Amino acid sequence: MPSQAIKPTSLGMTGIRNNDTWTDGLPICKLSGVGMSANQMYREDGTPCSEHEYEDRSIHFCLDQQNSTYLYGVFDGHDGAKAAYFASQRMPAELSFEQLTGKTSEEDVKEVFREAFLAVENAFLESVDPKIAERTQLLDKIPDGMSQFEVAKKFPETVSRLQVLDQEIRGGTTAVVALMHGGVLYVGNLGDSRALLCKKDRSGVLKVRQLTADHTTSSHDEIQRLAALNLPASKIKGAKFGNHELTRCIGNYFVKGGYKEFDILSLATSEPVIAEPHITCLPIDESCSFLLLMSDGLYKSYQDSTGSEQVNKEIAQMVVEQFVEQPTLTSVAQTVVDKVVRLHHDNYLTKRSNVTFRDDISLIIRNFNFQLRGALTPGPTSPRPPPRPLIRPPPQQKDYLSSSSSSEDMTLCEDSDVLSELPDARLLPGGQGHRLDCLDGVVHSGDLHTTDTNTTSTESSYLQNPSLTQFSLDEDGRILPYVNFDLYYQAVDDAREAGLITDSQIHMYK
Repeated sequence: MPSQAIKPTSLGMTGIRNNDTWTDGLPICKLSGVGMSANQMYREDGTPCSEHEYEDRSIHFCLDQQNSTYLYGVFDGHDGAKAAYFASQRMPAELSFEQLTGKTSEEDVKEVFREAFLAVENAFLESVDPKIAERTQLLDKIPDGMSQFEVAKKFPETVSRLQVLDQEIRGGTTAVVALMHGGVLYVGNLGDSRALLCKKDRSGVLKVRQLTADHTTSSHDEIQRLAALNLPASKIKGAKFGNHELTRCIGNYFVKGGYKEFDILSLATSEPVIAEPHITCLPIDESCSFLLLMSDGLYKSYQDSTGSEQVNKEIAQMVVEQFVEQPTLTSVAQTVVDKVVRLHHDNYLTKRSNVTFRDDISLIIRNFNFQLRGALTPGPTSPRPPPRPLIRPPPQQKDYLSSSSSSEDMTLCEDSDVLSELPDARLLPGGQGHRLDCLDGVVHSGDLHTTDTNTTSTESSYLQNPSLTQFSLDEDGRILPYVNFDLYYQAVDDAREAGLITDSQIHMYK
């Protein structure tokens, strides 16, 4: 574990000087990239402007390179960024200081992971305890039975202070966190931020699986959980608790300890909004291509713009397209975010729907073995292979699409994830990553099958990219010679024999 990191205090970040945070001592994971965009509301002329501060926070750390322990997270704050910032600092502390030492079984690690979420929740609520106590004392000074107008008139300073305290206490955040430890991927979430995993089946076909559960008042499972607490399902479905629909989150005291003040929640037999995470774990193997962590601002903005019912698949497809186009993971993530931002803005300008606002967007991409464009070109210090002869017969093109049982195909099949299937689409292994096979100018990176928590519809699509061709690549990712120069050299020899060209001219043009 990182020796240079100083463990935070019980409240999280006290004692930090200037703008430094304790996590500055944690090494960034270089196998990941982050894209982000602040919220926007649109004026009548289409000019975008921010409605509030940027409330998302994200982390992507290598906690222990020797044991391959990595931590990633997206925290989507609401009613301020305080809770998201707190969680982004505290979560690494709950997993960086020997909590995982000696934990080898999946169940043991899952329990440590679960306890980390609950520890962050408890620490944040402890940090606002003084404000809750002050608020209680101020409320006790106001006589019972007074109307809000009378209170505002007779106790203006008290009302002003209560408004400040309410804002600080109200803050909360979603959390989607991925922990890689011991060759296993653990994903936990609270709220509606998502994690998507792209894996390949035996045919090299990409499948998209949502690893998280959306904890909102639109979720059937969450409605059932709240109904068991004596809350009517008919009133809870689609309802908002303040300005959000989250049924699980970190922070937000008013829908937890103060839930009796919410009319819609006041009948609950216990705290209705909780911080118990949904956790999924699965082994990391060669079939894993890449992992996406995103705030709801990304997929909801895309859905608002397109009306798509397959947002998971289509966002994953955008990522695949940018793997072909971009040289770094950060540029892949940021380009996907920028495309969604542009789609949303264009949607407003063309008045295709009455959407005037989008939320903050965060996207983390963690690559496992998907081929990035930058990996196709040897670096400046990479050794180059010896030169090959100029005259070479055209290479025989392999029929990669002829069989789904080729020995080069990767393995994994999860039938429950298959919602659609495209014929003749294969993702082929190449070097340490994977390259895309391209026929007739169309890049086939595999069908993208998705399990979307909120939809059961199916859709298929191809990826098109003119930057790749049907030519084979060598072991360094360079295109093999494919032109036969025999006729050219024969013409040069004939011209020399006819006296039409001299030897010096031949040397000049070779």
